[in-house]
Amino acid sequence: MAKDKEKPVADAAEGTPKKGKGKLLIIIVAAVVLLAGGGGAAWYFMHAKKSANEGQGAEKHEAEPAKPPVFVKLETFTVNLTAEGEERMLQTDIELKVADVKVIDTIKSHMPEIRNALLLLLSSKTASALATSEGKQKLSGEVKAQINKLLKVKEGEGVTGVFLTSFVIQ
Repeated sequence: MAKDKEKPVADAAEGTPKKGKGKLLIIIVAAVVLLAGGGGAAWYFMHAKKSANEGQGAEKHEAEPAKPPVFVKLETFTVNLTAEGEERMLQTDIELKVADVKVIDTIKSHMPEIRNALLLLLSSKTASALATSEGKQKLSGEVKAQINKLLKVKEGEGVTGVFLTSFVIQ
């Protein structure tokens, strides 16, 4: 009988760890499921972003690649400004940003007309009108309009920008 009494105690001792092992097993399984779910979700979202980026990349390849800007440097202009009391002189360098390389040849073939028009435009200005930043920006717009008018081109096809790279009023 002593042996029978010892067995239930031994079974009871073994039974308690079984309950702990069951809880431990449930915790481990839950942790593995959570980690697998989190890893799967992370992979899904990262994979979805790559697919979206590849789709955008295909759209970018279909569009024409951006062309590098093309510039034409004009010779230095030196003109007398309209008098406001004392005589003033303007010396400026102008560079033109053009839409296409083909426009360069057109500009070169019309260079005498362009220089004449710009000399008349520049000499009609006063020193006070050109002294401000707004005056210089307005002048750039007028130069662009004048050249495009001479070239007889539509907006965006001829000169797309005018840059005053040197500007001295004396």
